Amino acid sequence: MKRVYEARDGLEAHMVAGLIEQAGIMAQVNGDMLQGGVGDLPAAGLASVWVADSDEDRARQVIVDFEASQPVASAPTLRERIREPGRGEPDSGRAFRQGLLVGVLLGAALMAWLLA
Repeated sequence: MKRVYEARDGLEAHMVAGLIEQAGIMAQVNGDMLQGGVGDLPAAGLASVWVADSDEDRARQVIVDFEASQPVASAPTLRERIREPGRGEPDSGRAFRQGLLVGVLLGAALMAWLLA
């Protein structure tokens, strides 16, 4: 068996394996169940697609054709990279300062109540 594709996650691995199987090549996904052992953090590179040694070249051609058909992800614009406060997502710095202020005030009130 030869590994012909290393996927970002189990879903992608099964999708690619399905494309290879549509071309008449038996494919096997390995490592897709390992992601659950990592927990909530994404674990890239654990799932992979394997085929028989004799089918490696044909499977790689299916993968090349698949990758060529995918749209190229565009780079984010300057406006998307620099989020303006008050538009779209809230300014994370401002939200942090507000949360910190609320925490300090609640802490001071609790201390005053405990010491009284």
